[in-house]
Amino acid sequence: MTPDEHALLAEAVALAAFLEGEPLQDEIATRWTQADASFRALFPAIDENPVSGFLAIFNDPDFPTFGTTFVFGDHNPASISVFGQADQFEPDAVAALFQRILTRSWPLIVTWGYDSDRYQPDAFGGGGFRIDANGIHRIETSHLNDNERFAPKLVLAMRDDEEGLLFWNKTDGFGSLETADVFTDEQARDVDVPIGHDQPEWIALPGGLRN
Repeated sequence: MTPDEHALLAEAVALAAFLEGEPLQDEIATRWTQADASFRALFPAIDENPVSGFLAIFNDPDFPTFGTTFVFGDHNPASISVFGQADQFEPDAVAALFQRILTRSWPLIVTWGYDSDRYQPDAFGGGGFRIDANGIHRIETSHLNDNERFAPKLVLAMRDDEEGLLFWNKTDGFGSLETADVFTDEQARDVDVPIGHDQPEWIALPGGLRN
């Protein structure tokens, strides 16, 4: 990650460790004012507790832990290596943290597994998430490295004076978004754009509609 991202991660780890010690409220307020302004801006308070925004990323705000030991590797002006080791991994908290502090080091891909020394229902499993510029994607681990799956998806749109935006499909022409054909950027370059009374344009679908 970048040095700026590393500084935010180190701040978050230190703050979580501080809060696990159950400090007094005035100690929390003092500690929060000592945090870097860029860090505080990422976690604005949601109630009278100055760290309430930070605590909100944890499933249990009374137990603010990432369940992960972060180890920082070589430093250079452009990037810093970060490794995570965990026995009691808290994926939701880690994902929420990285979604906020990462601004350039995308995509981030995390997978995990869990098991038990006893055979019992739901004792074995795992999961994964991927973070990119469009947010957090929780998905099957077999898809995490499928970059095409997460690439921007495009639709061909044309504006109609009466109906607004219309979207193209090769079977029926222009219609509703639900009927639109969806293309990757590479596929779109090979499409013969149809002629309409208005010039059709490529529009990227919002992240929530891509997968």
